[in-house]
Amino acid sequence: MQFLVLVSLTTPTPKDAPTQEEREAESEVIRQLYRDGIVRQIWLRDDGGACIIAEGDAPQTLDAVFSALPLVRSGFLQPPRVTALKAYSGFGPKAAL
Repeated sequence: MQFLVLVSLTTPTPKDAPTQEEREAESEVIRQLYRDGIVRQIWLRDDGGACIIAEGDAPQTLDAVFSALPLVRSGFLQPPRVTALKAYSGFGPKAAL
């Protein structure tokens, strides 16, 4: 099942940027989640957050996975918002009248 995972900066915005080590640790975790088939796509947002398309069996599982990101644990990022995605029906056949 696919999910949309939104990760946002903590508000108010933290004064100190993450260290190089924290950024590298975050990137390594995301790379591993990609290799494991959990992260399918990821985009950085203009507001400093990220938008992730992820695969999982339940939202609670992905919530636990993404809550363990180094920048979430350090408080730089808020805990993720995980939302199940459903197929868009507008591309299917038209309903009979």
